[in-house]
Amino acid sequence: MNRNLHLILLLLLALLASSCSKGKQQPPEGRKSIPFPEELTGEPLFNERCLTCHKVGEKGGTVGPDLSLVGAKRDARFFKQVIREPSKVFPGTVMPAFDSFSEKQVDSLVDYLGTLK
Repeated sequence: MNRNLHLILLLLLALLASSCSKGKQQPPEGRKSIPFPEELTGEPLFNERCLTCHKVGEKGGTVGPDLSLVGAKRDARFFKQVIREPSKVFPGTVMPAFDSFSEKQVDSLVDYLGTLK
């Protein structure tokens, strides 16, 4: 796998993992895990939960990989697995599983990531 793509995906997973998790994983120090409305989907959901770590265009963080072009490199099935089971895709990742996202939210987030080309 291309090293840059691997880094981007690893950072995406780290961001997703740090935003919302259950069990042993904790949010980064100084950051609280806050609930979000069920109706938040797609790009607004990404902006609320992912943009802190990931960059898209000129906006976002640098902890996770830049996802500006990720939709041209990966498919929906991959995105869904990374969101739901990041450690299966990237063993040892710090990204938590987003198991609190509804199916509708995951599908809309996957759709949004697919537009980033």
